[in-house]
Amino acid sequence: MKPFLTMIFTLALAVLPMATAQAAEPDTRTFKGDGGVVRMSNNQAGTNAFAFYTIQKFKLDEKYGFRLQEVPTANSNAAITAIRAGAVDMMVADLIAVSNMRNAGLKVIAIVPMFRWGDHMIVPADSPIKTLGDLKGKKVGTDSRTNSTWFVIMAAALKLYNLNLEKEANVQAGGVGLLRGLMEQGQLDATFIYNNIAPAMTVNGKFRVLYQMRDLISAIGLDGDVPFLFHAVSEDYAAAHPANVRAYLAAYREAVSILNTDDDIWVEVGRRQKMDDAAIPPLREEMRRDLMSRFEPTTEAAVRNIFDVLLATAGPGVLGMDKMPSTFMTMEYQ
Repeated sequence: MKPFLTMIFTLALAVLPMATAQAAEPDTRTFKGDGGVVRMSNNQAGTNAFAFYTIQKFKLDEKYGFRLQEVPTANSNAAITAIRAGAVDMMVADLIAVSNMRNAGLKVIAIVPMFRWGDHMIVPADSPIKTLGDLKGKKVGTDSRTNSTWFVIMAAALKLYNLNLEKEANVQAGGVGLLRGLMEQGQLDATFIYNNIAPAMTVNGKFRVLYQMRDLISAIGLDGDVPFLFHAVSEDYAAAHPANVRAYLAAYREAVSILNTDDDIWVEVGRRQKMDDAAIPPLREEMRRDLMSRFEPTTEAAVRNIFDVLLATAGPGVLGMDKMPSTFMTMEYQ
């Protein structure tokens, strides 16, 4: 090789690792907020609590130039009420909630996916219940009767067993803490439960998983790798503070990166949620597979396909709408 080419090649090899490292490190100069507050709802018993806690612990909001303010909420309905009332700027919501809010004229929009279809249905370990069809006449718990996970459960029961859970079961809705307590007291025969709560209930052998949501999703022709939970923001807030929205997403992406590599953070949040230590590793590995932090070019079409399948299976009366809004997500801020 000629001396000049040798020199260029050597310089290129020296620069390449530096360039790779710079590409992997979030660019705080690009994603700087305006110093203002982002008020976000947070269910401390939910899956979003892991990323929220990580942002706070590592002061990622300060790093990216905004202040994250927690507004505690017990469930998705409470978060929807908060954003309707203008009490929060941002929330975690599923595709049905975002769509219903937009169809009702509330200006919110999904800005980043959070999670693939996780969560579980659980029953007592010695329960005779083997399928959704066995829930007829039983007491069944859910955190909400108007979110997409419950609609998937209802759609699967209708399609697979011709069972209308709302009419043929005793359905009780409440926060996940209440649902767990009712199961512990024997007052529910089965319940939907968050995936971060299920391991704590099954690790001691007292309860077992009846279904993981992916099982039901696959059974009715849906793709379990498509996101069902999103971070959604008030469009009025985003228009007034676009830098804060971009900065929040940068902080959230870094929090996901930390969660993917730092085992200790899972223990801290798990203990805050009163999880048994033995339940934390399986939850950590499951959630690491499911956490999401960016929209892909194919995301919107895949989400709309999920809605179409749910609509065809459950019908507009169950979903509360006969079509999704023309716009429900944006890639503008990522």
